[in-house]
Amino acid sequence: MSKILVINGYPNEESFNNAITQAYLEGAKDSKVEIKTIIIRELQFNPNLAFGYQKISELEPDLLNAQEKIKWFRFW
Repeated sequence: MSKILVINGYPNEESFNNAITQAYLEGAKDSKVEIKTIIIRELQFNPNLAFGYQKISELEPDLLNAQEKIKWFRFW
């Protein structure tokens, strides 16, 4: 089965970018593909590296979920 992963990184929900994303998803849902989305503005995580690059910070649940979607989609 074919896969589609849509990643929308634009922060404004009322943007043209968001409208395009929604239109694409609406059109794709009628096809026989598996679709997943990552909407960056909806993710809950701390973008600050508390320890810089001195210590590995654990990823928050939303980032782990996004990571799994990217692994699911990868085609190589």
